[in-house]
Amino acid sequence: MRSPLVLLLVLGLVLESHAEPDFPLTEDSKVHADIPHGDLITGTYIAKEGSVFPGTVRDYTIYIPPGCYIGKSSPFMVFQDGVIYDAPVVFDNLIAKKQIPPLIGIFIKPGVVPAANPNANPRLNRCYEYDSVTDTYARFLIDELLPAIAKKHELALSTDPDDAAIAGNSSGGICAFMVGWHRPDRIRRIFSGVGTYVGIRGGDQLPVLIRKYEPKPLRVFLQSGTNDNNLYCGDWWMANQMMERSLTWNGYDVNHVWGEGGHNQKHASQIFPDVMRWLWRDFDKAKQIKANAEGKSKWKGYEVIGDGKWELATNEMKKASSLTAKISGDVFALDYDTGDVWKLSPMTAPSKFATFGVGGDHGLGMSQMVACKNDKLVGTGNGNTRGMSVISNDGNKQPFPASSDIGGWSLCLSFDGWFYMSRGLTRDLFAFPYAENDEQVKDPIVTSFPIPAFKLTLSPDQSVLYVIHDNERMIWSYRIMGDHSLRDGQAFYELQSKDNGAIEARGLCVDTNGWLYVATALGIQVCDTSGRVNFIIPTPQPPHDVCFGGKDLGELFIACGDKIYKRPTKAHGYVSGQMAPIKPPTPKL
Repeated sequence: MRSPLVLLLVLGLVLESHAEPDFPLTEDSKVHADIPHGDLITGTYIAKEGSVFPGTVRDYTIYIPPGCYIGKSSPFMVFQDGVIYDAPVVFDNLIAKKQIPPLIGIFIKPGVVPAANPNANPRLNRCYEYDSVTDTYARFLIDELLPAIAKKHELALSTDPDDAAIAGNSSGGICAFMVGWHRPDRIRRIFSGVGTYVGIRGGDQLPVLIRKYEPKPLRVFLQSGTNDNNLYCGDWWMANQMMERSLTWNGYDVNHVWGEGGHNQKHASQIFPDVMRWLWRDFDKAKQIKANAEGKSKWKGYEVIGDGKWELATNEMKKASSLTAKISGDVFALDYDTGDVWKLSPMTAPSKFATFGVGGDHGLGMSQMVACKNDKLVGTGNGNTRGMSVISNDGNKQPFPASSDIGGWSLCLSFDGWFYMSRGLTRDLFAFPYAENDEQVKDPIVTSFPIPAFKLTLSPDQSVLYVIHDNERMIWSYRIMGDHSLRDGQAFYELQSKDNGAIEARGLCVDTNGWLYVATALGIQVCDTSGRVNFIIPTPQPPHDVCFGGKDLGELFIACGDKIYKRPTKAHGYVSGQMAPIKPPTPKL
C-alpha cells in the first residue's frame, strides 16, 4: 500500500500534466523603440432609436498606422472586446517588416444599455450581440458603426473585402466568424480564438451548415486547446475541431493551431503575429480570396448543379410570385401585383405574354399556374378569388370550363390530366380531372389536411404529392391512391432553418432524379429522395418560387420579388403535366 506522501506526489504529477502551459510572447509582440509607432485614439458610440441595438453605449479604440493620412483608402481589421492580443504592438512590428499592410485597427467593446436608475443593473449585450448566429451584429457593424466611426474620425476604410479582417476571442471569436459568413462582400479574413461554437444561440449548428452551404470566399484561422471550456452548452475544444474539419471538407482556405491552453487569450496572443502573417499573405500581390480556390471542396451541390453562378433573367416585373415551365423550356412568371404573365424563352428576350387580371382583397386574381399537355396554361384563383382560367398559346385568356367555384392557392397537374389543388385556409385539397367540355367539376375528391397547404408538386413517378404546409419546417409527402385521394401522409423532408429559426418555404419543384428543390429563407434547399437536405444553394435575394426551365430543362429559375434569376445545372427538371411518369433511381439508405 502506498504511503500518503507517495499518493500526494502522484496526484501532483497528474495535476501538473493537465496544467495549462505558459505561452510566452515572441519578439513581434514586444515594443521596439527603433521602429515607427502608430497612434491610438478613443471614442464612444451611443446607438439611437432605429439602431440595430438601440440604447447601447460602447467604447472603441482606433489604431492609426504610421504614415496613414486622411483620405487614403486603407485596409482595416476589426476586433471584438476592445484591444486584445497586444495587437497595436504587433501591428507596429509587422508593418515595419512589411509583412502586413499598413492597416487601421478598430477595437470595439460590446454594447451596454445603461441602468435605468441606481437601484437597477445595466443590460449587458455581449452574449446577445456576439453569440447570435443571425446577421444582426454584421448589419450593425458594417452598415451602422463602421460608417459612423469613419465619418467622425475622417477615415477612408477600403471597400475591397480582401482589404478587411476581423478577429475575436471566445464569444468574440464566433462573432468574427459570423460577420464574415454573412458579409463576405465586405470582410473575408477571420481569426477566431477559442470560439464559442456551442449550444448558446445556435453556434453548435454551424459545422453542419458549413458543409451544406455553397462555399464562400473566406480565409479562416482557428485556435483552441485541450483545456478549453467544457460546460452545460458544449465542449469548446471539440466544437472548434468540428468547425475546422467542416471548413476543410468544404474547400475553405483554413488554418489552425491547437494546444493545451484554456479558455483565455494566452495562446492566441502568442501566435497572433503568425496568424496575421498567414491571414494577410499575398496582400501586396493583388490576389483575391476566392471560394474553393484550390478545387478541394466536397460540397454536394457541385455534383448536381455544377459550379455556375446566378445571372439575372429579368427585372421588369413588380412582384414575381409564381413560376412554371413547359417541356419546351419556356418559363412563365406570374406578377402578383399586376396579374401579368411573363414569358422567359431560351430563344428570345423576356416579354409580357398575357394577363390573368387582378381581383380579390389581395390584388391578384390568380396565384399559381401549371402547363398542360395541350400546351395551355391553367391558373388558379387565390383564397379570395374563386375559379380558374386558361391561357392559350396565343396569350388569350378564357374561363376554365370545368370550374365555377373551385379555386385555391396552389395546384399541380398529372400527366393523365388530374388536378390537385389546395384551398388554403379551408385545409381542403381537391382532386378533379381536366375536362374542357364539362360545365363544372362534379364531386371532386376531397382530402382534408390538419393545417393549410400552400404549395404542391408531384414526384417524377407521379405517385407522391409533396406539400408545403403553413409555417412548417417539414415538407410533407402523401401517397396518391388509385381514386386520386391522398393517404399515408408523413412529415418527410426536414428543412434547415435560418439563423433566426425561420424556414419560409414558399415554392418547390423536382428534377428527373426525384430530388426536391425548395425555395426557403436560406436559399434553395435540395433534398434527396430519402428526405435529407444534401446541400443549400445561396440566392441573391430570398426566393418566392423555384422551377426548372431553359434548354433541356437544365436551368434553375428563382422568383425574387421584382427580379428573376437563373443558373445552369447538371440536372433536368420535370414538368408533371406534360411529361409521362418517370421512375427515379432507387433511393440510398
